[in-house]
Order: sequence, then C-alpha cells, then structure tokens
Amino acid sequence: MLLKRNIMAMTITAALAGLTGCDSNDNETNTGSSERPVYEVLGYVDPFIGTGPDGHTFPGAASPSGMVQLSPDTTMEGWGSASGYFDDGTQEDIPVYGFSHTHLSGTGITDLGDILILPFTDNSNDTYNTFDKANEKASPGYYSVKLNRSNILAELTVSPRVGYHRYTFPSGSERKIKLDLEHTLNKSWGNESLLNEIEMVDEYTLRGHRKSDAWSRDQSVYFYVKFSAPITDARLLADGNEVLLSKEDGLIEAKGLVSYLSFAPSDQPLEIRMGISSTDMEGAELNLKTEVPDWGFNNVLADTEKAWADELSAVDVSGGTEAEKINFYTALYHTQISPMISQDVDGDYRSMYPYKEIKNAGDLPNYTVYSMWDTFRAFHPLQTIINPDKAEDYVNDLIRKQQDGGLLPKWELYGHYTGTMIGYPSVSIIADAITKGFDIDVNAALDAVVTSTTYDLSRFPDWDPDILQFVQDLQMQDHIDNGWVRYGYWNSASYGLEYSYGDWAVSEIARVAGDTDRQEEYLKRSEHYLHYWDKETGFFRAKNLDGTFYLPEDQEKFDPYYVDEFAFTEGNAWQWKWQIFHDFDHLETLIGGPEQFKTDLRALFEAEESTSGEDLPDMTGFIGQYLHGNEPSHHIAYLWNRTDEPWMAQEYLDQIMREFYQPTPEGLVGNEDVGQVSAWYVMSAMGFYQVTPGIPEYSIGRPLFDEAVIELPDGEFTITAVNNSPANRYIKEVTINGQPLGENNTFRHSDIVAGGELRFVMTNTRPDNL
Repeated sequence: MLLKRNIMAMTITAALAGLTGCDSNDNETNTGSSERPVYEVLGYVDPFIGTGPDGHTFPGAASPSGMVQLSPDTTMEGWGSASGYFDDGTQEDIPVYGFSHTHLSGTGITDLGDILILPFTDNSNDTYNTFDKANEKASPGYYSVKLNRSNILAELTVSPRVGYHRYTFPSGSERKIKLDLEHTLNKSWGNESLLNEIEMVDEYTLRGHRKSDAWSRDQSVYFYVKFSAPITDARLLADGNEVLLSKEDGLIEAKGLVSYLSFAPSDQPLEIRMGISSTDMEGAELNLKTEVPDWGFNNVLADTEKAWADELSAVDVSGGTEAEKINFYTALYHTQISPMISQDVDGDYRSMYPYKEIKNAGDLPNYTVYSMWDTFRAFHPLQTIINPDKAEDYVNDLIRKQQDGGLLPKWELYGHYTGTMIGYPSVSIIADAITKGFDIDVNAALDAVVTSTTYDLSRFPDWDPDILQFVQDLQMQDHIDNGWVRYGYWNSASYGLEYSYGDWAVSEIARVAGDTDRQEEYLKRSEHYLHYWDKETGFFRAKNLDGTFYLPEDQEKFDPYYVDEFAFTEGNAWQWKWQIFHDFDHLETLIGGPEQFKTDLRALFEAEESTSGEDLPDMTGFIGQYLHGNEPSHHIAYLWNRTDEPWMAQEYLDQIMREFYQPTPEGLVGNEDVGQVSAWYVMSAMGFYQVTPGIPEYSIGRPLFDEAVIELPDGEFTITAVNNSPANRYIKEVTINGQPLGENNTFRHSDIVAGGELRFVMTNTRPDNL
C-alpha cells in the first residue's frame, strides 16, 4: 500500500496568475485548470537550499530524473557558475540572463545551460534583466520571478523532456523573446558553441540544434518549440550578421546564433513549450507532442508535482523539528534530480563517445550525469533502499555504456567520458548491487569491470589518443606494474588507494560469478594500498617511482596537514588515512590495534582546523581534520562503531547534521555533488549508513526523527527512536526486529528488504556514564 501519511492531497484554488486562457493557434487549446492538488510534503522542499556558497544547486523547475532542468542563469563566470545560479546574499537588482533548459546540480565544474530564453520589451534590455529576491519563488516543478525591467512575470514548469514557460507582460506592451543558442555558462573555461541551427516551421513553431564543446565534448541538444501566439517578426544574429528568419529560409546554420522574436501585444500570457532531445529534431518534436501536446501550464505543473509527491513518499518521517524536515525532504528532492533520463519517448538515445550512434534503449532506460566518485558512497546505496528499480537500472545502464563505448565511465556527462575524478568508482556501484542480490548479468558485469580496470590503449582504435589517455588513466599502469602510483601523476596516492578498493570490488563480482582465478588476481591487487603506508608517521603517503616516500623540497619532515593535489585528491593525509573501505580490520592492525585506532580517530576530530600547502575551495566543513564538505570524510564518523566508544559516532553525527545542514541558501557546507551530500543526510538522519559499498550492511548512527518509514515493494521498514529529542542524542538500546545488532553495531541489507523495525531507545546520557 502506497504510503501517503505525509502527502495527502487537498484541492485548493491555485493562486497563480493567468491560469486560464491564452493566445493559441487553431490546433492548440489551453486546458489549464484553475485548481490543482497540493501535497503537504512539497511544502518541506526548499529548492533554494544550497544555491549559495558552496552548494552549487539550482532553484529552477525539474521533474524526477528529467532531461529538462529549466532554471535562471544569474552567474556566468567563476566558481559559483557551476549550476548557472549563485546566491551571494544580494537582495535587489540581481542580474538574470535568461532561463536555459539544462543544468547540473551541485558540481564543481560548469557546463550545460543549453538553449536560453529571455523575455523582454522595448523598454527592457535584451541582454539581461534583474530581479529582487523578494519577488522569487520556487517549489518542486515550479519557479517564478518578477523581472524588474518592464515588470514581466516569468513562470516555469516542466515535464521530463519539455520546458514550459509562461510570461505575463504588462498590458499593452509588445512581447519579445530572445532565443539564444550561443549561450553557454563560463566561457572562460573553454565552453563554446560549435554549430547552431534554426528553422521556422510555421508562424507558431521553430526547431533547431545546438552543438557545443565543454566539459561534455561534442554535445548535441535538439529542440522543437511552439509559441501560444504567432510570431510577427523574427530576426537573427548569425555570427554577428543580422538576417530575417522566415519559413522560406529553411535551416540556417551558424556558430553564433541568437533569435529575436516579436509577438503582438495582448493581455494574455505568452506561453512557450519546448521539447528537447539528444538524437535529432524529430525526437524533440516527438517528445513535445507526446508529453505536452496541448496548452495548459497548470496541468503540466500538477503532473510534475504529483510525480514529486510520489517520489518523496518513499520515506515518511515524523517528529523532529520543522528545519530538520525541510532539510530532510529537500535532501531527498536533491537525490532525485540526477541521473537524468537521456532518451526520447520512443527509447532512442545517443550512445557513448566516440561512436555517438543512435540506438534504442528498449526496456532499460538510458541515463546521464553519473558523478560516481561522489555518489558511490551514499547516493547509490540509498537508491538500493528507496528506489530499487532505479538502482538496478543504473547498474545495467553503466554496463551498457561500457558495451557502447568500450570503458565504464567515471563521470559520464551526455554520453561523454569526462575522465573526471579518480579510481574506477563505477565498479563499487556494480559490486554493491550484485552483492545485494539485484538482477544483474554478473558475467556481463565482470567483463565490463575487468575491461575497464586493465590498461591497454590498443583496444580502442577509434578513440582520439589524447582523450583516451586522459580517460583511461596512465596512473592505472603504475598501479598494475609497480603496485603504487608514482608521485608526479596527479592525485597519485589517492588514485592508488581507490584503485585498491576498486580491485576488491572487482574481486567480489568475480566471486559471485564463480571466477576464482579472477577473484584471487584482484584480491592481490587490492593489497597494493599497503605500499603507501608509512609506519613511522602512521599515515598513507605518496611515493616516488623508486619506492621511497615523497617529501616536498621545502619540508624537513612529513606534514599531514599539507595539501598537495599531486599526492591526495581534495584533501590531505589526515582524511585519506581512512579510505581503505575494504580492509578496515587490517588498517586497524597497521595503526597499532584497537586502542591506537581509537586514539588516531580521536586525533583526527581534535586536530587543528587548518591546512598548509594548496588552498582548495573543496575543503570545507571542518571538525578538526574531518571535512564534511568533501566526500573522503563522509564515512569516517561511523568508524567509531568499530571501537568501544560508539557514542562518539552519535556525538559527531549529531554535530554534523545540525551544523552543516541548514534550511538556507548557504545551508550546504560543500558542493551538493549530484546528490551525494544530500544522500548522506537522508541516510544519517534515518539513523544508519553504509560504510563500505560492496559489503551489504549498515552501521548505525544518530536518528533525528521519532519515526521514519521506508516504503518497500512488498511492505515497510520502520526506524523508531523512542525518547528522541535534540538533547537525547545517545543510544541506550538498539535492536533490529527485536534482536541485537551484529558486530560493530551493524545490520544487513536483507534486514531492510524483509521489512520490520530498527528500534532505538535514546538518552541524554553517554552510555559510559550510565
């Protein structure tokens, strides 16, 4: 039975302007309703959380896993431009360059911002407008803002593949639209248009294509757009030359292409429906005519709100504060934006670089935006619990991507191997699903992971050699041949440590497949992390090619606070000491046994909150040298469960959730990282976390809510926290289905799947003082 206690629908009269009536051609009728359901759970979602430093989220309209993210572009350059929107605290006269159809949520690199629309009049600027924060609203599937110049009300909603705009102009003013295909975010990073095309189909309809090169190479976005009123005048700037656009012109091509469209004055809003596709213009047209065939802004909004309400009903929480509920459901919302569907309604999609063939996905959806170095840690484990069908699809889609392109991606973006971040994190996601019993072809999985963890450039004759060497890391050859990655390669020690964990994940896939030879081969490779251990300092360290430990020329002795990205990724030796996900037992032995393990863990959290060496914006959220703003620290607090002081996990987790998650634009302490930072909160607020993806068990923490009920395909799993309150942060007792937990305060994934109850009894007294 679908859980609806928190999202019971009520019908109320919608208070949005212009809900009925608009200009339309004979074939289109406005079916907008003056009423639509309202869902309580959506009131706990604030899309502005994380839009300030340093979350890099966007507030615009999106649907769950939708291709379109229709959002304002306010920041065009710099670190804050990753999502196109950046709240620096300014309240008035904030520039907005328009509303584009594709965006990334919480990344550290800027891309997308495809196909921008800016409404304007004779009395406003056609380059940008401004707005005041007081006149801006956002909720799941909806965004609106009153533009200061010419007093235009902009409203946005979406279906999965269609962006729907509604612009209410002042009475009597001429209505104008800039349709900018040249627009891109952060040109200083090399983002540029390669080819743009546009064609007038009729006086209500345009279609075209934007091809660009940025973080995603050779990316194509096709569009098919319909206007609710006839175009009275259409002019183009094609590579700086002004030309008229008419039906007789056919397809016009240029590298730089900006359209300026005029519409007759009217008291009715101007509405715009744009379908997009990565395959061709016919695909974009099909997507539009299938998903949003008629006019009716509120109908589309109602459908998207229902989709979000259904998605967020996966977990029902009670108790806790209002701020905690807002944090929780906004985090859950952020975990369901990406990966995004990347196929037309008929299943056609564009395959991986370098082939870019048009294929049909069949029953397995094709997705894009896999930020796997971030998301293997909590995002994908969370999906195995709350979205098992999606979790299974993600893994099978990754295997297909390897079959389409030749390699498993690390950070896939619109069919491109960006080569971003380190190790081979996709193997962790695949191993986790397989060890949890999902329906994965284990032999195809094993072939995909072995192919992708073997350095052999000769297997890829169709690849650009420069891109191939960037994607299939040179570091991997060192790892295989020497056992360590030499300093001089970027992130050398971090690569080696994560390769070792990835090798263990491959061995687990081989174990399930029954390939004992391959299992043993990769188990041996998984021990290569031992090369980086320096017993004298008690830290992992970067190594030179000759096997000696690297020491910077300006240092007389090793400094664990020192930040050097040729040694460690977005961190230093303090955080990377705890990255041996697959072998914590042996790490404890290396450190010196249980007491020293506990001592060193305490030293991490009590260390100075400072660093030396490089200054990296990703290093945020300090508790000692624990850095919650970046992923390598995310599991560390749970390691206290391995000690005889597990209440320390509860203390630090309580602090992390209360200090580093706030219902404000600056409420995320680091990049949202495509759902990872939010997924950490969702799992931790429920009271548990998976420390090692690939080992199907969860470590307990500090539940924030009195009750959390997870909807399962065949029942419910309930987390109950008796006597819970902000003061009662310690666990007095805990059981799973009435039984004590396993070693190190863990329980199994199978316990969740079977349904039942994880029951905490909370107290305000540390158990060592009871």
